[in-house]
Amino acid sequence: MIENNVILIRKTEEKDLQYILTTESHHDNMPYIINWTLEEHAQAIRSDTNLLHLIVMEKKENKPVGYLLINGLNDPNQSIELKRTAFSAKGKGYGRNMLKLMKEWVFTEKGANRFWLDVVDHNTRAKTLYESEGFVVEGLQREAVIINERFQSIYLMSMLKKDYFTKSE
Repeated sequence: MIENNVILIRKTEEKDLQYILTTESHHDNMPYIINWTLEEHAQAIRSDTNLLHLIVMEKKENKPVGYLLINGLNDPNQSIELKRTAFSAKGKGYGRNMLKLMKEWVFTEKGANRFWLDVVDHNTRAKTLYESEGFVVEGLQREAVIINERFQSIYLMSMLKKDYFTKSE
């Protein structure tokens, strides 16, 4: 469990899966992420030791506001990926709070050297957030993924441990 005064991040449980499917398929999130089936999410929760499936809870009302997937827990290159994140409550700072907590966890608890992600090129809101939190664009992969039956380009972004600790000082 990871938390601050606004949110709590915990492992996803089976009871959270309907919320996740609803959030993933919401029209505000559909253009930006590849949806998984119920079984894909359940499999990730049950048996993927390289992936961490997490739910973001708003602390005051103890309700889910988002979820995220962290990949690369067993990566010998100490590179951890923010594989996916989606929020049902937007514009309230939950995404920024989650990102701050996860950066701290990745670099201090897990000892990773690199924290990376990709973001669809037209998701300017997310890209702006990542840049404001210290992630750097490494490049654009043109038409690299299919979302909603259309090829989409994605920015590859990362933050290094040395960048995180330099900014934290």
